[in-house]
Amino acid sequence: MLKREHTAHHVLDVTFSIRATTASRRPPGLSLAQPRCKWLSHQQPVDAPSIQCHVSCECKPRERNAMARGFGSGRLPILNVSIVFSVVLVACLFGILTRPYGSLAAFWPANAVLLGLFVRHPPLVSPAGWFAAIAGYFTADILTGGSLLLTIWLTAGNLAGVGVGVLLYARINDAHRTLGQPSSVLYLLGVLSCAAAGSAVVGAGVAPVFFGRDWVSGLAFWFTTELVNGIIVLPVILTAPAGPFISALDLRRGGKDKAAFLTGAPIVALALSLVVGHLVGGMGALAFPSPALLWCALVYPLFPTVLLTMLVSISHLIAVSLGVVGEPAGHIDAMTMTDRLSIMLLALGPLTVASINAARVELTSTLTRLATYDALTGALTRAAFSAQASSVLSARPGPLAVMTIDIDHFKRINDTHGHAAGDRALAAFADVVGRALRKDDLFGRIGGEEFAILTPAVSDQGAKGIADRLRAEIEDLSCALPSGDMLRFTVSVGFVHVQGNTQLSLENLLAAADDALYRAKGAGRNQVVAA
Repeated sequence: MLKREHTAHHVLDVTFSIRATTASRRPPGLSLAQPRCKWLSHQQPVDAPSIQCHVSCECKPRERNAMARGFGSGRLPILNVSIVFSVVLVACLFGILTRPYGSLAAFWPANAVLLGLFVRHPPLVSPAGWFAAIAGYFTADILTGGSLLLTIWLTAGNLAGVGVGVLLYARINDAHRTLGQPSSVLYLLGVLSCAAAGSAVVGAGVAPVFFGRDWVSGLAFWFTTELVNGIIVLPVILTAPAGPFISALDLRRGGKDKAAFLTGAPIVALALSLVVGHLVGGMGALAFPSPALLWCALVYPLFPTVLLTMLVSISHLIAVSLGVVGEPAGHIDAMTMTDRLSIMLLALGPLTVASINAARVELTSTLTRLATYDALTGALTRAAFSAQASSVLSARPGPLAVMTIDIDHFKRINDTHGHAAGDRALAAFADVVGRALRKDDLFGRIGGEEFAILTPAVSDQGAKGIADRLRAEIEDLSCALPSGDMLRFTVSVGFVHVQGNTQLSLENLLAAADDALYRAKGAGRNQVVAA
């Protein structure tokens, strides 16, 4: 159960790393990222809807400016440089290994991965970071026997696209970068289209010089490859949570008690659709997984959906390149590029639905939190306290106590020091109460300066001890005001204790506690009185 929501935000710096096999031919690299993750600390009531921890990737202004300039201001640790180099190298090599014919790679993740690495971890966007990426591209080409001029040209094209993507993402807010808004996929498509165009303009010249094809064909192929691989790979890197990878794959959006059938059914449907598509054959087989992916987007959180979409898209790219679906391609032509664009367009559907659903879940969580917790004190609202306390009483627990607490002379505090001082007093009081109560106690704000507490499994003397301790701690509390003055105040407490299986309603118990509270005020305030 919930006693109160802590209002403090804790900011954690977490290094999140992604490994991938990548290389340096045609298009560029992958990443490890260090997002700054924000989480709201709170305890959760048994019957309250699950409030998801919102994880957002954000940059400090200095880091964002560095990303916009294309280089950072500080020295990059050797470990980070090694990570950039290794990630780009492995991603490039992976792309080369998927190249079943000629110069065409079936899947080239390197550029999208490097862009994701730089976007997720802006301090890497430094001269050392760029140099490490260049070294990764060069090493991959040297290991696979590429000529020096071709390597330089291809690397320039790769880095041109990454550079354009870095500059554009520096101007996009955190919610869109992590696909957390309904229109985020449009931003993703726009950024990657510009990045692909920049990369294609620089790199397309290799087609007539080294591969005997005209510049326009090279431009079209490079643009298509960059755009398709970016749409498939980049969302996974941008949406990957900073927590443990296994917990990020939790598919239960609706809570741990959700039926296993409902959780696993979309994945089963996705697997069956892939099998059926393979059996049917033809290019139409590429569309078979689309309904199942849309189902996944509606049921699962954002990251698992994006990951499943990437895996399906990669399998489609490889299947098309190998001729498992359609006719095997022996060279780069319009049909090859059309097939790749078709796979990309099929991926946009589940990505968009997942992004919209993520925004809906976040909005629902925010509204739930606002309806459940008081914004100033973090205590339960009156309605939430009543609902949860009534639920406890209906379960016929053992002995329990209900307390009502009122800040003495609260109007005088507002009149003398202002409403800001009154707010500080309320927040300081709630903080003391929240730290003093147990995990199963309920704490709610039921009026302006009046609060209620329900403490289950407590004796009459135990309830009085809790009330006395709270009263004493508040009496000793000093609250600093903006003027420099120290504000001190007291509280009056009335409580009622009942044995288990009580037939009294919450309203009856609150009325009895209120009566005791009025007697405490009448006795001079700063008192604890039992009903």
